[in-house]
Amino acid sequence: MPVFDFECKKCGNKFDLMISNKDKDKVKCPQCGSPEIKQLLSLFATPSSGSSSDSCASCPSAVTGG
Repeated sequence: MPVFDFECKKCGNKFDLMISNKDKDKVKCPQCGSPEIKQLLSLFATPSSGSSSDSCASCPSAVTGG
């Protein structure tokens, strides 16, 4: 089951939730209970091939900030 990121339009709480795609319209804010939420763009990480480092400090984008 996928994990989706949400933000409550009422209180601004940001949260993630493991929920099926068909049930996303039933999500309520866990902080205030409001059904007025929006789904945020969720980014995901993929392992890079050939890298044995646990840190991304050596990645070009981490060094240049881009």
